[in-house]
Amino acid sequence: MKLILENWKRFLNEEVEEQELAKAKELVKRNFHLKGYADAITDENLIEAGNYILLYTPPKMLNDEDRGTFGHIKHSHTRQSDLPGSKFNDNIMTDEELIKLVVEFLKKAGEPSERESHPKFGAKLKWFNKEQKNDVGLDSIVHKDEVPNANPTTFDFKEKVGNIRAIPAIMAQGLTVLDAQGNKLAKPEDADPTGQYFTQQDIPVIDGPLRPTKKLNVILGDLGKIGSKTFVSVVSLYPGHAEPEARNKKDFAKLGYYFLKGEK
Repeated sequence: MKLILENWKRFLNEEVEEQELAKAKELVKRNFHLKGYADAITDENLIEAGNYILLYTPPKMLNDEDRGTFGHIKHSHTRQSDLPGSKFNDNIMTDEELIKLVVEFLKKAGEPSERESHPKFGAKLKWFNKEQKNDVGLDSIVHKDEVPNANPTTFDFKEKVGNIRAIPAIMAQGLTVLDAQGNKLAKPEDADPTGQYFTQQDIPVIDGPLRPTKKLNVILGDLGKIGSKTFVSVVSLYPGHAEPEARNKKDFAKLGYYFLKGEK
């Protein structure tokens, strides 16, 4: 009798998992940015995180080390990067540790600081300036009022676009997008789905060390519901001070911030 019950429970669990996977694929297919990944998703890409289920796409799934859930983060927010911007601690910079960071954050997260909805690009959940127990990285911005005698120089900030489908949303922010030859993209529809593209921003930088921070910022795509849980994907994850109205580094500059070069 005990064996029959155990087998029945196992059967029910497998059925629930199959239903969750089917629902996850359905929701991803509806998402403007992610729909191309839907057929490749397995239950290993779905990670329980309290009231949330996190979609995780590893680089090997996309055959590109610069893509995947944490591709941008590991490229731009590592201490080895020469690009201006906040940096995560070295011990966090693996997929396993980044998953752990997001999952632990979501298990304790209260209501988002902000919810955003767009008819084409979907919904986002945003948490800004959330203090963590320990330092998570280094902050890279300082307001010009704190350094009145600073003489900033302009840094030509270029960063690879990891997902071609993100180009319309990027250009909607007023950012320049360049192709691999450095030509400016006139409109999103001109992008070649097989091409390589880069965002370009002119940002003010000054000399100075980056500063340890406990602040964490998490922006997730709200993909819908799987049962009672919210199905989410990582849009952005970074340490340091955030300004909710700043969508990119150019916006931080408009608000009066300089980017610190850091010390090598």
